[in-house]
Amino acid sequence: MALIFEDANALPAKTDTIVKDGTMESFKTDVVEDSKKRVVFAYFATRENPACQQFAALLEKYVRLANGKAALVKFDILDVQPLAMQLGIQTVPTTMIFVKGGLADGFAGAIPESQLKTVMQTLIGKAALSLDEMLKDATEKLNNDQAQEALEAFAAVLEKDEANPAAFAGMIRAFIRLGQLDAAQDLADGLDASVKSPDLEAAKTALKLALESKGAPSPDSLAQKVEQNPDDLQTRFDYACALFAANRAEQAIDQLIAVIEKDREWNNDAARQYLFKIFAALGQMHPVTVAGRRKLSSLLFS
Repeated sequence: MALIFEDANALPAKTDTIVKDGTMESFKTDVVEDSKKRVVFAYFATRENPACQQFAALLEKYVRLANGKAALVKFDILDVQPLAMQLGIQTVPTTMIFVKGGLADGFAGAIPESQLKTVMQTLIGKAALSLDEMLKDATEKLNNDQAQEALEAFAAVLEKDEANPAAFAGMIRAFIRLGQLDAAQDLADGLDASVKSPDLEAAKTALKLALESKGAPSPDSLAQKVEQNPDDLQTRFDYACALFAANRAEQAIDQLIAVIEKDREWNNDAARQYLFKIFAALGQMHPVTVAGRRKLSSLLFS
């Protein structure tokens, strides 16, 4: 372990064995020899071509998903022209696939992601491309109140796909469940603007509501007050906010709808506005959101 004040720059860099930059001299070792143990993608492109760099990132994503069963070696064609001529490469990008020490297949140009996924599954089997299953497993852990395990599972997804918005969204929600709101905020603030999705925006909204509810009383302490005085709409509203903060969204929605039913314009429409925030935090297609919208519509248009 490095000492606290040890210069991190002096530590040896971790060697990447999955994705490498290749040369004429390394081709035999990194491609031919390595392909005797796993599938190797030899990728020929140019550094100045944005399309080449974009497809290289996609290739890298799927190679890393292969759990060590594949590797990617990237070559700048201007540096390895004799090799490119031997392989008959005429355009960039071109991908050559080596298996068991020899050239097995290849394709020119940037193919669609769906096609690349099919290629990878054909070469190494569906089990190796486990990202979807990993996300599903992490989400199930979160839904089963295994927040710490979910946090670790979402982090494992990011080790394979470092810009996966669903994994970041899951981590934010896991931090919220753990009560680590500062960590959730730091994660949200540190995300690159290019990392975005509806699910991630929903998680950020959930974080905002959690921060607003920080220090709120427990739902149980407010439940008795609501029961004693059902017409106290402020207490019922506070109860709904506390329920949502305690991850009891469905009950929170029911309480807000009860407020609207008693007084649709109460406190400048505060109950309905908070209801919409809950829908945004859960996600518009979440089953609880769909059911809540149905209840609200039934009330408003009955």
